[in-house]
Amino acid sequence: MKKVLITGANRGIGLELAAQYAARGDRVFAACRTPNRANQLEHLVSQYPGQVTMIPIDVTVQELISNAASTIADQVQALDILINNAAINLGDETLSEVRQNDLLKTLHVNAIGPVMVAQYFRDLLVKGDHPVIVNISSESGSISKMTWFRGYGYYGSKAAENMYTRSLAYDPETEGIIVIAMHPGWVRTDMGGPNAHLSPAESAAGILEVIDGLSPGDNGRFFTWEGHEYPW
Repeated sequence: MKKVLITGANRGIGLELAAQYAARGDRVFAACRTPNRANQLEHLVSQYPGQVTMIPIDVTVQELISNAASTIADQVQALDILINNAAINLGDETLSEVRQNDLLKTLHVNAIGPVMVAQYFRDLLVKGDHPVIVNISSESGSISKMTWFRGYGYYGSKAAENMYTRSLAYDPETEGIIVIAMHPGWVRTDMGGPNAHLSPAESAAGILEVIDGLSPGDNGRFFTWEGHEYPW
């Protein structure tokens, strides 16, 4: 049984990851910013009492991350998998439309948030069984694939998240933890839209398979949901 923390678990890919881990018998801590509005996640918790626990986290507020770490540490002695899935996309924008506050907010949630969550949960992860940190990134964060204009906020934040993933992977304080970035595919979620190629279930199943197959040599790599390496 793995002990798993997933941020942004109230909908979309995060919710489906929580459901699939729960279905195979793992202990799941499903974190989200607004538990009082997470109806689907509440239903999952009721399906798996004592196995799935809803945890309030806003990844931009250090006090809430710290409180979540303390809450989980009271229930388990170690954490095996951290999936940083929480993210926002405030929309594409041209240069004349860009707003500083939107850029900062997107960067805070999508790039800085995963680093801070990793910081507060490192002590539990180093005690885990072959511990893993998975940062759910995007092909949008690939600088080498950015060959036409797509916007600023979301794309820049995902590129930053990718670099922070590499930093986490090679930080001496995370030695023994495998850290990767993951492109989940184009998924039919609120963010991906109705025309996307994949269902959340298909994406989540692929992500789980990739995580299950990770070895120390994969540290610092960028994978797709199908297990292919993606260019930085």
